[in-house]
Amino acid sequence: MIRVLPAALLLALAGCATPPPAAQPVLPIAAAKVRPGIPSQVVAQLTASAARQVKRCYRSPKLGRDARQITTKLRVYFAPDGQLTTLPVVVSQAGVTDANRAAAAAMAEAAMLAVIRCAPLDLPREHYNAGWDEFDLTFSLRTFA
Repeated sequence: MIRVLPAALLLALAGCATPPPAAQPVLPIAAAKVRPGIPSQVVAQLTASAARQVKRCYRSPKLGRDARQITTKLRVYFAPDGQLTTLPVVVSQAGVTDANRAAAAAMAEAAMLAVIRCAPLDLPREHYNAGWDEFDLTFSLRTFA
């Protein structure tokens, strides 16, 4: 079961954030719903831009090597001005084992805080309905294990 900190605590922690380190060992990958009439390359460009912005705000928790196997998928919701309309929601976590189960909540919180820290996102307002109002971000440290 995933435990998530109360919204007020998450927002308070985000406000006390330190600047991100130079290198970020996380690869957020974004995926949005494909909408009729919207070219898939536009959706891909928008979500890739969102992932790049969130990546710079990620702080990896100080956990053991086993935690690097955990992949966290969040659903995020944004307003046309790039502000979050609600807190990110954990959709799923993969790679959770008996050895790293205790780290799963910390990995989810780190992903959520990255999204909160980076809001508002800088995305073109004219493409808001093209898919960046709601999309999923996947955070994975596996590549760097």
